[in-house]
Amino acid sequence: MAAQPICCGACSCPVPPEFWNRPEGVPCPRCRQNVQVSVFHAIAGTRGGALPEAIAADSEASCFYHPQSRAATLCDQCGRFLCRLCDIEIEGRHLCPACFQSGVSASKIEMVETRRTMYDSVALAFATFPALFIWPVLIGAPAALWVVFRRWRSPGSVVPRTRIRFYLAALIALAEIVGVVVLIWTIRQVPQRPGIR
Repeated sequence: MAAQPICCGACSCPVPPEFWNRPEGVPCPRCRQNVQVSVFHAIAGTRGGALPEAIAADSEASCFYHPQSRAATLCDQCGRFLCRLCDIEIEGRHLCPACFQSGVSASKIEMVETRRTMYDSVALAFATFPALFIWPVLIGAPAALWVVFRRWRSPGSVVPRTRIRFYLAALIALAEIVGVVVLIWTIRQVPQRPGIR
């Protein structure tokens, strides 16, 4: 499979693969602008898994899930015959789709990540929910800032998300802290009546 062309940003001329991954960059063949292209080697690789082979003789074993496909391996958990399409290889073990799903559901397969804590949402919750009441802000705002600074580089959602929740949480928490400080300062500036301490 041919790699997708990568083009010059100035003139949209395709940059040949022999010019990729050069730290100093190369002049564009058309406009002579210096172009630096950094590409992972996987761009030239094939996509997806191997296709199953059709059964050639009646004596060959067929896949449990695809009777028309030749079996390539056995499931290490249940022993079912699997074609190349159904074979899921994890940590050196071959699993069928059913055993893989049950392993994920029972959390037996440690390599597969099924949930992730969204620390940006946690920080935003720490910053906003205590604002509904006054005194929880004293705990919630610093907690929100701690989560923002501590978990800034933690993996986010599996689905691409921006860091806008972190920014909002930090801004709201700082505003709450400033508001509490101003409120305390204002209360201390109110003159007290004589005889009241």
